[in-house]
Amino acid sequence: MKKKSIIILCSVAAVCAIGLITSRFVDWPVNSNDTSGDIAKAARFSREQASEKLSNMEELLKTDSAYKDGIVAAQVVMQTRAAQFGTLVDLSNEVAGNIPAFAEVLKEMNANREMVNNVTNSLVESGEKLNAALDGEESPKLAQSTINASLAYTTLQKQNKLANRFIETTDKYLETAQGNDQLKFVRDQWLEYQQMTAALEGDKARAEALAKKGNLLSGEKALAAVGRCDLNAKMTILQSANLAQSMNVPSGLASAINPETLGRIISAIRSAAEVTMVNMTAEGALQSNQVEKIFNNALDEVMKNTSADAIASMQKLGLANVQKMASTQKEVLGLKKRGSDFFNSAVKMVGSNSNVMEAYQNMIGSVANNVAQSQSQNLNLGQSINNVISQTAAVANSEIIAGKFDIVPPNIK
Repeated sequence: MKKKSIIILCSVAAVCAIGLITSRFVDWPVNSNDTSGDIAKAARFSREQASEKLSNMEELLKTDSAYKDGIVAAQVVMQTRAAQFGTLVDLSNEVAGNIPAFAEVLKEMNANREMVNNVTNSLVESGEKLNAALDGEESPKLAQSTINASLAYTTLQKQNKLANRFIETTDKYLETAQGNDQLKFVRDQWLEYQQMTAALEGDKARAEALAKKGNLLSGEKALAAVGRCDLNAKMTILQSANLAQSMNVPSGLASAINPETLGRIISAIRSAAEVTMVNMTAEGALQSNQVEKIFNNALDEVMKNTSADAIASMQKLGLANVQKMASTQKEVLGLKKRGSDFFNSAVKMVGSNSNVMEAYQNMIGSVANNVAQSQSQNLNLGQSINNVISQTAAVANSEIIAGKFDIVPPNIK
C-alpha cells in the first residue's frame, strides 16, 4: 500500500506541475496567475481517485511526453545544482580558507558538507533509476527515489543563504583588499548559482538585485579561472554553465563560450564519463587516481572525434592531455586534491544519466523551437521546473506528516 501511495503521489504532483511547462507553448488552458489553486485542487482530487485515474511512473514516462519532460528537467536541475553547491563549498575553502574574514561563513558551509554529500548521493540514485526507466528497464524504486531526491534537494535549498553570505563577505573584503582572480571567480559562481535560484523561484526582484551586483571577472578571465580548477570542479562548473545557457539564465562563464562549442564540450565529458562508468563496473572498486586516469584516457579518445573549436576550448580549460598537465598544474596552483568520493560521484552523475540528458536536450530543443514560433509568449521554464520539484516534495511531506508513509531520505538533516 505504501509503494502504491508513493507512486501515485509522485505521479500526481509532477503531472499537475508539468502542465505549467507545456501550457507555455501549447494550448493547455492553465492560468499561470492561479496555478497554486489549480494544483491544490487537482492534488486533492487525485488523492481521492488516483487509483482510477493514474498508472505508475514508469508507464507515464512511456505514454505522457509532458510528464516525462517535467520529471527529466527536474532531475537535471536538481542534480546539477546539488553538485554545483558542493563544488563551490570546496572551492570557497580553497580560495578563502586562509582569510580570517571568511572564517564564519566557511565554518557554516563545512558544517553542512556531509549533508550536501548525502543529497548528491540521493540524486545520483534517483538519476540512475530514472535513466533505467527511460531505457525501458523495470525500475520498481523509481517513485520512492524521485520523492527522496526532491525532499533532499529542497532541504539543501534552505542553505542557499550561505551563497549570499559568501558574496557579501567577498564584496566587503575586496573594499580594502585586492583579492585574486580565483576568489573573485568563486564569488561570481555563487552569484550565478543564486541567479539560477531566482529564475527557478520566479523572483524578479532578486534577479535584478543580483544583476546590479554583477560579475567581478570578464568571461575570458572566468575561463582562465576554470582552467586552474581540478578536474572534478571543471566538470561540475561546465555542467552548471551549460544548464544556465540552456535555460537562458545569466552566466558570465557561459557567455564566453559559443553555445554549440559548450554543448560539444559537455558531450565529450559525458561520453568519457560513460566509458569510465563501464570500466568502473567491470573492474570493481578503484582508487581515485585510477578512475581519473580512465576518465582522462577516455576524454582524450573522445576529443579525437570532436570539432576543432571544441578542442581549442578544452585545451584552454585544461581538459586536453590532463594527465600530463595535472601534476604541474597542481604544483603551480596549490590546489587541494579532493578525495575519491567527490570525483567518483561526479563521474557517476554524468556517466549514468545518458538517457536523462538526451531527453532533457530534446525537451530544451522543443521549447526553443516553440519560442521561436511564438515570441509573444512569456516563457518561464525555470519556474515551471521548480514547481515540479516543490510540488512533489510538498505532497510527499504532507503524507509523511499524516503518517501515511515514511520515506525520509537517510542522513538528510
